[in-house]
Amino acid sequence: MTSDIIRIDRRSFLKVSATAAGGLLVGCYVGDCGAIAASQSFRPNGYVRIDPDGTVTLWAKNPDMGQGVKTSLPMMIAEELDVDWARVKVEQGDLNRAWYGGQGAGGSDGTPSDGPLGQRAGAIARAMMIAAAAQTWNVDPSHCETERGVVHHRASRRSLSYGELTATAAALPVPVEVPPLKDVARYTIVGKPTRGVDTPKIVVGEPIYGLDVRVPGMLYAVVEKCPVHGGRPSRVDAAAALAVPGVRRVIPIEGLANPTYLKPGVAVVADSTWAAMKGREALRVEWDEGSGAGESSATLSAQFREGIRRPGKVLAAAGDVDAAIASAAHAVDVEYEAPFLAHATLEPQNCTAHVRDGRCDVWGPLQMPTSGAAVVAEVLGLAREAVDIHVTRIGGGFGRRLLSDYAAEAATISKAVGVPVQVVWSREDDIRHDYYRPAGLHRVRAALDANGRLAAWDHHLVNVSRNRYRLGDTPPESTETYGLLAPIRDAKTQFDGDLQPTLIPNCRVQYTEVRTAVPTGALRAPSHNINAFVIESVLDELAHKAGIDPVALRLGYIGEQRDFPSATDDATNFNATRLKQVLKLAVERSGFGAPMPEGQGRGLAVHFTFGSYCAQVADVTVDAGRRLRVNRVVAVIDVGLPVNPLNLEAQTQGGIIDGLSAALLGEITIERGRTVQSTFEDYPLLRNRDAPAIDVHIVPSRERPTGFGEIALPPIAPAVANAIFAACGVRVRRLPIVRNGFRVA
Repeated sequence: MTSDIIRIDRRSFLKVSATAAGGLLVGCYVGDCGAIAASQSFRPNGYVRIDPDGTVTLWAKNPDMGQGVKTSLPMMIAEELDVDWARVKVEQGDLNRAWYGGQGAGGSDGTPSDGPLGQRAGAIARAMMIAAAAQTWNVDPSHCETERGVVHHRASRRSLSYGELTATAAALPVPVEVPPLKDVARYTIVGKPTRGVDTPKIVVGEPIYGLDVRVPGMLYAVVEKCPVHGGRPSRVDAAAALAVPGVRRVIPIEGLANPTYLKPGVAVVADSTWAAMKGREALRVEWDEGSGAGESSATLSAQFREGIRRPGKVLAAAGDVDAAIASAAHAVDVEYEAPFLAHATLEPQNCTAHVRDGRCDVWGPLQMPTSGAAVVAEVLGLAREAVDIHVTRIGGGFGRRLLSDYAAEAATISKAVGVPVQVVWSREDDIRHDYYRPAGLHRVRAALDANGRLAAWDHHLVNVSRNRYRLGDTPPESTETYGLLAPIRDAKTQFDGDLQPTLIPNCRVQYTEVRTAVPTGALRAPSHNINAFVIESVLDELAHKAGIDPVALRLGYIGEQRDFPSATDDATNFNATRLKQVLKLAVERSGFGAPMPEGQGRGLAVHFTFGSYCAQVADVTVDAGRRLRVNRVVAVIDVGLPVNPLNLEAQTQGGIIDGLSAALLGEITIERGRTVQSTFEDYPLLRNRDAPAIDVHIVPSRERPTGFGEIALPPIAPAVANAIFAACGVRVRRLPIVRNGFRVA
């Protein structure tokens, strides 16, 4: 059923109401903290609910696709609420603009942006518990304290549980100001290894994923799309499809000008997924293949190489790069190439929608509920407020579900047939019609001066841009450059959050876009996932050519925190000192630099990603037949205060496996405008038997916590590539690694 949405003034910060059972509900709004709104109605959309029996229910505003925010963010709320974690239940919050503001998961932004909101909600609820107890005892609130869901008045040795105080607290005025947060030294929940709140359910298959949704009267649909990217149906013969038992309708989908919202195709609607798929097999469609039919991986690669020979759009520059390279003691001029990558989420795309009475309900694995509602609204011609999103557990996102096209498909078909519809993509649909990590070519010229310092860096990136859809007919220089090195002298006026500031005196970043019909999108750690590979590999090449220590080379150009002062007090601001610290710890913990047996090597990489820091050392073996084995990876991460160390360790392991799989094996190729790969047989993922041992070291810190879902992926490809060079002398400049004559052992 449609959830009623509480609408409050945008300046309101809190909402408090009594629950139907006499409990207390506290919500937090992202707006100004000044005004307070109150209501006696119960709405399950806030952050905190306390029931008379002492049970605490916390709502997680952001979708969880395995990154762990459904546990870590409620831990931050519970810490400030000062309750017993064993008495806490966590529920997934549906889309609710009034309570939560924007909802979504991307850019490793959940912890730094949404964590503080939850902390404030918890702190205010705790303050109200104290006020309720003080009123009950007629004592000064400052003489009361809390512990594990109980308010104590030590002087009189009296205590009341939160459950006993809910009715009194619900009647109190809400504090106008947020009370001081707890001192980190008093933390009892945050910083402790904590099992995921859904883990027991996942083990027994209990959580409701998108594919598990069932709505009364629901039909099922699959969508046939043109095999050529950018194509559309020109003629549809539905007779054979409609003759398949269980098939109800065949519906053409026009699509929108922005294909990330909705692609054209033909939907087959049936009583079951199986019937819909069999109906699609019988469908006869003639396609207008469009301009993309002549594209291939080879033609795109040729365009990359043509673009790299001409000057690009200069995004950042300082000094005289060309003169510095010409007079350098040591220099390299190299090209690195990266392929398209698929997301290959374990749960293929799916969604259920019901359009009726001028409204639309959507149930499914939406990574971005807020923007998803906007997409569905545009497709249906409704106001955004008429779209309700009910978020399910997500079986992997990796950036694919930043887009909500599958939700738009379900909504479009439901509107046409007048009943709830669940759209299901097959694995072949998912791989052949993904929005791929952009392919591209990098040329880097870099040089050292006579003292072995990094004196010049000229980085020219030529690729297809995932921003083309979003920006429309804009100038061609429309890419993301996250993680590229940049010359920054005055961070207060020059700092670009996309670029990493350095002490390189002569530095230039250039970009050239190549147009394509191949659909592209964000993949875990967008841009960082390839830029780190190029930067850290080139640094290794330069150090080897000059015969200098690769660690010392990095320490020399990174700088210190004082070199890059920031104008803002943001937890995600770049801190060069912290980047150097993870590098040093990785070297220390891995034994990097120690002699290795013949055929074995260690490689190093370090990178700053979305506000957090990670260094990795990979240990590999390469035999005479070029059989490659990644034996061990040592990873050091700095994400500020570790909210949930158990989850941080898991995310580091998962990011390394994800990145290693892509680096070793991942490649989408295009022929005649079509994606060649279609299943895990020809788009293989790393197997358990080939996974390395992974040692994770978390930097102890009291800095404000930052994101961690994407942090461990970027360094793994260059660490392994550099280790391969150390083991056998072969430099990997094109991904995947198996395209360089290696076999995964």
